[in-house]
Amino acid sequence: MQSTASQTADPASGLDVHAERVGVQFSARGASVEALRDLSLEAPAGSFTVLIGPNGCGKSTFLRLVAGLLRPAAGSIAVGGTPPRAGDRRVGLGYQQPRLLPWRSTLENVALPLELRGISTDESRARALEALARVGLAAAAQLRPGELSGGMQQRAALARALIDDPPVLLLDEPFSALDALTRETFDGELQRVWLERPRTVLLVTHSVAEAIQLGDRIAVMSAAPGRVVRSVEVDLPRPRPAELLGERHAAEIASEVRSLLAAVHPAELRPWGEGAA
Repeated sequence: MQSTASQTADPASGLDVHAERVGVQFSARGASVEALRDLSLEAPAGSFTVLIGPNGCGKSTFLRLVAGLLRPAAGSIAVGGTPPRAGDRRVGLGYQQPRLLPWRSTLENVALPLELRGISTDESRARALEALARVGLAAAAQLRPGELSGGMQQRAALARALIDDPPVLLLDEPFSALDALTRETFDGELQRVWLERPRTVLLVTHSVAEAIQLGDRIAVMSAAPGRVVRSVEVDLPRPRPAELLGERHAAEIASEVRSLLAAVHPAELRPWGEGAA
């Protein structure tokens, strides 16, 4: 059995992500809404960090900051020691929805980011086919999104995020729409892809089991304005099959994470009959 990821991950295969006292505000209906406040987080190069917390606590907003799509109103974000910027090819981003163009084939969808940068069609498609092979979808290269199952569409979206072989990969609940068995399988495959080519991964999820199966550490966030209340280390050996989650130490980690989640949004976890009019 392999050692923990903190020992196996090659720092040269990723870039560290550092957030220091980050704050973000938005304007909504003429009022200012504070999404993040004093959020600090350290994701070492080549590590797998999971963000978990209440709905609306700013998890997705944080990923957009790391991707360079937003700028913090306070504090700082650094990827490999420098601030990220829009179009930063050091960062790959996978969304909750696949966002595939229905009139393009799977291969053409995956190749699109390269084509938009002016890379030749032949090279773009060759690299897209390699990315599809990495996620086990090469046989579906010529199919259009409407001919793919939901799981196949998600794999195509992951291939697109991986096409530049980015040292940092951001995943925003990529498997949340899948059924439980398919999601469990995909979590195992994502772990395999990461172990074969370690890179820095930040994953947003609402699943404690998924967080434990995949993460080196679980950053538990507070309700909005979001901040990291604690990072829980997941010191379990890899690879981690789903069956490992039934073992005693995994259960202890799950209990700790659930206790932290209950503390940061007790209203949502209160029995429904309490406080009823």
